[in-house]
Amino acid sequence: MPCDTWSKRYAYRRVIRHKIRKMRPCLTQLAREGVVSDRISFYTRRSAIHVGGGGAKDPLNRGWMIIGGGEEAHDLYTGTFQTVKVLTDDYYNTNLKAVIVGNTPPIPVPRHATRSTPSNSIVDSGTASLDLGPRLLKRILANFSAGQRALLSASISETSNRSVAMSRLDLKTWPDLVFVLQGVGGDVRLKVRPRDYWQVNAPRVGRATAAITAATGPGSDSSQTLGLPLMNGYFTIFDGEADHGRGVIKFATRK
Repeated sequence: MPCDTWSKRYAYRRVIRHKIRKMRPCLTQLAREGVVSDRISFYTRRSAIHVGGGGAKDPLNRGWMIIGGGEEAHDLYTGTFQTVKVLTDDYYNTNLKAVIVGNTPPIPVPRHATRSTPSNSIVDSGTASLDLGPRLLKRILANFSAGQRALLSASISETSNRSVAMSRLDLKTWPDLVFVLQGVGGDVRLKVRPRDYWQVNAPRVGRATAAITAATGPGSDSSQTLGLPLMNGYFTIFDGEADHGRGVIKFATRK
């Protein structure tokens, strides 16, 4: 660009006149300079701000992001790590093999790979929901009870205000969701509990919003974005140095 982009704003036509240059991610650059390793870890509890609990002082609204490490933070997790294989390091691309709703049979997820979409899923700390393709989402919803399916559908729908009254939810009766991903040495099963795919007291006290969304646009059925709800029950490490630089994602139960 002709000037800095922080203080300046450029129209689309001005942007496309200039050559596209690929930039190395910040952590990759820092790792090559020997500042930190190409590793970032997250300890999260929520996908949306918990309203009414004291704001930034609310424990549910607090977490940790560790740059350059993770395994040494024994106070943040318990047990051993499960390691998810990364197929390409474009966006921490993964192979989602199946989704299980409670005690129902696994829903297989077709493996998909093209030049533009190298896998059927990515794990993304910057996404606040489980963003699922319409076909897969429809099959998942079919395994809930009629009442539960109606509440989820109402919250997922873009035509509604998305939140439902918490008084209509009894999360103890809702099933866990299990995401089965290709791992290193075997499949990895990651559990998303009802308290993680429902965000209570969000966007306001007494309301709840589903942390599940329907992917839109071309190819929306080909790739799922597995965001914070997948991570909220775990201490998660994105290790960009593992597997010869391709990376892996490691999950251990958070304390």
